Amino acid sequence: MKNIYIIFFAIAILISVYFAGVAYLSFIDENMDKVYLNVGYCALFLSGAIYTLHLNEQKTNN
Repeated sequence: MKNIYIIFFAIAILISVYFAGVAYLSFIDENMDKVYLNVGYCALFLSGAIYTLHLNEQKTNN
């Protein structure tokens, strides 16, 4: 339970990389609607990953 934030961070990064890859493949196929959708999901999971690092830092400081 001690490293739960790091585990969530790693999972969020992996999901974000997946959506970035799907966005790239959609870009190659010139399907811009899917590109924008997957870039949005990528940004969502990246921001979640950064927030979990913030929570981890806040927990260790308190």
